Amino acid sequence: MHDKSDKPDKYKDSEADIEIDIVDQESEYKEWLSFADMDLNCARYLNEAPMHPRPLNAICFHCQQAAEKALKAIIVYYGSRGGMAKKHELPFLFNQIKNQVYDDKHIMVTDELKDMGATLTKYAVDLRYPNEIVIEEHNVDKALKDSESIVDWAKEVLAAPSVDMGDKTKG
Repeated sequence: MHDKSDKPDKYKDSEADIEIDIVDQESEYKEWLSFADMDLNCARYLNEAPMHPRPLNAICFHCQQAAEKALKAIIVYYGSRGGMAKKHELPFLFNQIKNQVYDDKHIMVTDELKDMGATLTKYAVDLRYPNEIVIEEHNVDKALKDSESIVDWAKEVLAAPSVDMGDKTKG
């Protein structure tokens, strides 16, 4: 998002400014979703690629990144109070969605989603360092499934009929 203070005074607090913010916000959340899809596609590609040894760590890392970016798309879309968290902990992002994203939207964050996020979170940082975590085939299968579930859930939230960018200009 751009900083409104950088605009000339004639554009501050005008209806046009609200429209620009909505367009920028919509473009930004779509970009987050696009990045989530790219990470998920990378994970799938690496999972199916004829590589030996298979890059299990990279697959799980991209799964975590896909889920994180999908959650951040929701946060950007709804304009979370306090701005975008520079965190990789998916349970934290789920809590931000539940507690800080427009309360009137009643976004359902289940314990199952939080558990999936907790499992994926360890792949955000720990995998970047040798010997921090050992990944096996069953971890990859679960990471792919959990990541797909979270990305699909985020897309459902963003496609819900109650989602209306125009609502944010009121009040």
